[in-house]
Amino acid sequence: MSKSRLDGRKTRDRERAYLRRASIPGRLSGILALLCTLVLTPAIASEHRNAAEPLRFFAVGDAPYSDAEQAPFARLLEQAAARQPAFIVHVGDIKGGGQPCTETRNRRIARLFESQPVPVLYTPGDNEWTDCHRRAAGSRDPLERLRALRQRFFADPVVLHNQSLGLAVVDAHFPENAYLVRDDVVFVLLHLVGSNNNRRPAVDDAMTEWRQRSAANRALLEAAVAAAHRHRVRAMVLFFHANPLFERADPEPGFVPFLDDLARLLERYSGPVLAVHGDTHRFQFNRPLKRSDRAGGGNGAARLWRLEVPGSPFLGGVWVAVTDDPTHPFEIEVVYLRADERFDAGG
Repeated sequence: MSKSRLDGRKTRDRERAYLRRASIPGRLSGILALLCTLVLTPAIASEHRNAAEPLRFFAVGDAPYSDAEQAPFARLLEQAAARQPAFIVHVGDIKGGGQPCTETRNRRIARLFESQPVPVLYTPGDNEWTDCHRRAAGSRDPLERLRALRQRFFADPVVLHNQSLGLAVVDAHFPENAYLVRDDVVFVLLHLVGSNNNRRPAVDDAMTEWRQRSAANRALLEAAVAAAHRHRVRAMVLFFHANPLFERADPEPGFVPFLDDLARLLERYSGPVLAVHGDTHRFQFNRPLKRSDRAGGGNGAARLWRLEVPGSPFLGGVWVAVTDDPTHPFEIEVVYLRADERFDAGG
């Protein structure tokens, strides 16, 4: 998570406001066991829907950030898995930025993902590799940590156990980059991280990595668009970690290649697109594009939706359903762990 792009106090104030609203149903009914639910527009589908249920998945990110969050985060995933989503996706930052970048922490999260009874998708965040050069994170080599991350989470298919989803990896050098087609929807896992996407002009190796990964992301999006046309899909969903600050007139240089690629995608694909990310720890669901130069021409801005999942210290996640309604193609339900629930911090 880039400190320059996260105003901690404002974020906490916004999240407290969400939590206050989310707690109202619990006070009224007194029957919620663990999760309190905040319902947002578009409206959540009725439990008594007559038509076939839309594809649903559960998205989380930016957690757990401390040892104390391990047990409650595991409980959040347990509760989500009990509702049988098509898959659970973690959009990056599996540790706190001030925690040392160690194999012990990676192994703990890998075991948690492996234990889930549903397939897991994961795209890395900056805390687990890009920012590992920081003293608080152990002064580790980011590229070495990236190699270790790929080895731990993507070399062994048992960890994410998502083979049944039919993932297509476009470049074997980037095993985290993949797409899948399910229920007439294309889902795309892109490697885009906070801290300016690892673009560090003073570090040659970092710049080489950034250029190569940007090219790999572009190739992945091109393959996904081709698959969308081939399968005549009704929607596209993109997963990545970083908040690219869509609204800024002058985006950070590390995100310019992605924003240009996104504009091309919106030109070539005419359906609705949902971008799911984390990074700045505040829940938001909106249409972020306001400027025509980033909108892909035509009605591109109207077709791009952005969902940012909540993050530590507010442990929660978002249920997403992809519908057949062109007006409201994505239905969401955000859930938070109740503040009065007690957990064993030792896990």
